[in-house]
Amino acid sequence: MSYLPKSDPQSNPATDAPAAQSRPGTDLWRPLWRAHQQRPRPTLVGKVEAEIAIVGGGLEGLSLARELSSRGKRVVLVEAQQLSQGATGASAGIVAPQLIHQSPDDVTKRLGAAQAERFLKLLAGAGKRTFELIGERKRDVGASDAGFIAPVRTTTGARRLAAIVGQWQRFRSDLKLLAADETRALTGAMGYAGALLDPTGGWLNPVAYGELLATDAESTGAVIFLRSAVSSVERAGSRWRLACSGGSVIARQVVLCANGGNAEIAPALRRSILPLHVCQMATLPLDPQVRRTILPQGHAMTDVERDVFSIRFDPQGRLITAYPMSERLREPGRLNELVNRRLGMLLPGFRATPLEHAWTGVAWLNSDLLPRVVRLDDGLFAVQACNGRGIALSTAIGHEFGAWLAGGAKDDCAVAIQKPRAIPGYVFARYLPALLMNATLAARQVRRAVLPRSSTERE
Repeated sequence: MSYLPKSDPQSNPATDAPAAQSRPGTDLWRPLWRAHQQRPRPTLVGKVEAEIAIVGGGLEGLSLARELSSRGKRVVLVEAQQLSQGATGASAGIVAPQLIHQSPDDVTKRLGAAQAERFLKLLAGAGKRTFELIGERKRDVGASDAGFIAPVRTTTGARRLAAIVGQWQRFRSDLKLLAADETRALTGAMGYAGALLDPTGGWLNPVAYGELLATDAESTGAVIFLRSAVSSVERAGSRWRLACSGGSVIARQVVLCANGGNAEIAPALRRSILPLHVCQMATLPLDPQVRRTILPQGHAMTDVERDVFSIRFDPQGRLITAYPMSERLREPGRLNELVNRRLGMLLPGFRATPLEHAWTGVAWLNSDLLPRVVRLDDGLFAVQACNGRGIALSTAIGHEFGAWLAGGAKDDCAVAIQKPRAIPGYVFARYLPALLMNATLAARQVRRAVLPRSSTERE
């Protein structure tokens, strides 16, 4: 099947003209998703009781609350700020039901055959489950299920993708391998040797999606408290007591879903995950003629290179992308210039367009880049790190772990349930993501200085 476009524009005003023709406003640093309206919810005052208490109002906590409450459990969720305030609200909203670097064989070596099979089946259905849960409410959450594309730049990378598609055949047969010309046609991006196409992926507004999960959970009895930071969790007889800023929650079981915030509550988690600072931005809406040359069928795209390039549109036609963050790029004009330059170099059809929004956040990484549930004690768990691919996977984990908790099963959860373990050499390892980010920026500057503009391997 051919995806070749009818035309292949060669001119590239985005790199030939300065991006700063229209300067971005001084209010650039605001998340695109901030404008989404959320239902008012109370702050916890006094003591409340529940069967299961959840700490953290991101997608993992909200998906878990939805699943447990739908199964008749009395659920209380407490969030220190607003829903989706952390990693959820800092994301690009891409539904990517794929691991970043691991293949199914890699997962099997890491987890063992039985556990890997359960997890891979869960991941294989994660994108489909996300959009089935949304159902007829796609417009409410700014969602599209057009698919997700993961390109690679080299022929070696393309061969690896082919092997990965083959390994997935046991679990799903809908993945497609795209040739270089098909990748160019579907993304509008130059310099890729091929790509994996996952038709169950797509994109959405992550804050709106979090609100959808919250209202679903509340409709079946879950209670959500905002601005209720948890300072400690401790035994209270046969139950657990969460001490909050305005009161307390007494529960039979507690699940920590606050990612990096988990370590502030449970000291055993303090050296178990690594912070990766991310920066996302959105342009002003692009001209419709330009849009027809970039992701023309509405896919989302994130490549699997170290210098990650990611693009998607929102329903209003803004192009959302990412850029390695450093303090010197906080000046709006400089960020606008560099992001436009990169977009122009990789997308021949792009025209310089000022940025309208930019926002930063932290993605939390496990050392093996696989999600896990940590059992801290009897009845005390932590869901830990979706490693930057959290929308579909968080939805699936909430469903799976909620069913596991509600059913009382002990050994068949699709997400590995493990003991706390510190990352070896954490004192140094915690700086590794930032060092890799700085190395990526430095390498990009070198390439820009030595490579001709006609090279397809730029940026």
